[in-house]
Amino acid sequence: MVCELTLDLDKYDPFSLDYCFKSGQIFGWRMINGYWYGVTDSVLLRLRQRDDRLEVCASEEFGENEVVRFLGLKDSKRSINRRLALNMFMKGAISKYSEVRILRQDPLNAIISYLCAQNKNIPAIERMIFELSKRFGDKKVMDGFSFYTFPRVERIACSNVNELLEFGLGYRARYLLETSKVLREDTSYVDKIKAMNYIDAWKEIVSGNMKLIGAGAKVADCILLYGFTKMEAFPIDVWVARIYTMAFDKLIPEEEMEYYRNRLCLKGNLDRGLYVRLADSARSVFGECSGYAQLYIFMYGRDYLRYCC
Repeated sequence: MVCELTLDLDKYDPFSLDYCFKSGQIFGWRMINGYWYGVTDSVLLRLRQRDDRLEVCASEEFGENEVVRFLGLKDSKRSINRRLALNMFMKGAISKYSEVRILRQDPLNAIISYLCAQNKNIPAIERMIFELSKRFGDKKVMDGFSFYTFPRVERIACSNVNELLEFGLGYRARYLLETSKVLREDTSYVDKIKAMNYIDAWKEIVSGNMKLIGAGAKVADCILLYGFTKMEAFPIDVWVARIYTMAFDKLIPEEEMEYYRNRLCLKGNLDRGLYVRLADSARSVFGECSGYAQLYIFMYGRDYLRYCC
């Protein structure tokens, strides 16, 4: 059964489908002949935005409420943007990317995606996710094109490290296998993380009784932001850290800023202590809009460096 509907985007704050799928927050979506194809909640979707209308075709029943939720259309972007317009950098980012949304991904999909994404560029991540989906997901066809649902954790849990190594995972193979076993055994894992506040959920994933093997500080933040909609999460890599310490120096105490810069120059990477301190600093500046602030920093950072440097 195919389900088709059209949404009137005038009811929502300004929105860009392209920005959402080109922002690096989600994997497995492909642009073909002007349409975006991808899977969410095991449903294959074909999406196209034409000005203030969104055309949706789904492989099975997928109503307007589900589309609105997945695309984050109810986020009050005008209010969020006003909250984040703290300096010229953020005003520039908002001016260019105000229509982006944080997508509501399936939590299990986000866990798999970000365990695989460590120290890989986006094309490599896309290849890994595709091959894993082809082996451990279900095939779906639309418009003559073949797609696959995300890998099922119970199927991955029945595999072995050697099999997973065939998909280019390297050291991530063990992480994915052990995590899949945890999620297979604890069917309430997702619900328990959902019920926690951000800080408690982060601690559990990184080092608590619900620890996910291979999920460090940044991976946990990506999982919580994009899989669990914990908007206080502020995922940081060296790139985001450098932009943050360059663009927000006037909003952070001078002593604190000097500490960040010295540590980044000295080490060239982020250890756990520096990560936590930077993330706490960002949350003190951006509050419950930290997730959107990070997305703006990530998307606009290269433009900013070209202009400044």
